[in-house]
Amino acid sequence: MSGKIMIICLLLVLTGSAAAQSTSPRRTDHTVAAVKKWAEENKNHSTWQGWLLYQGSDSLRHHFISRIMDGWAWFTIRREELKLTDERVHKTGSSAPLGYYYVDAINGFVKVKDY
Repeated sequence: MSGKIMIICLLLVLTGSAAAQSTSPRRTDHTVAAVKKWAEENKNHSTWQGWLLYQGSDSLRHHFISRIMDGWAWFTIRREELKLTDERVHKTGSSAPLGYYYVDAINGFVKVKDY
């Protein structure tokens, strides 16, 4: 009986940790070219609008997020590689907004609309 409980506990731990992980790995830095390529590769996906949500900037990077189907994709681009005309603070608190506005990565990260 205790062997069955042990197996069930092990399965719960394994499935719980796998479910908590995103299907899209978070990298520390992306290039403008890599994000543009990713957007071009996914632009025809029926559940994606084709934009990235700008989450703000810190002292080193601009932060973006996008959702395709049930997966999230996070992008950070070094500030020296990408100049944005409307920079805002990257907030990380639990009550912080998810983002500020959408950008079109294929067309030079221009602001498309507010969030």
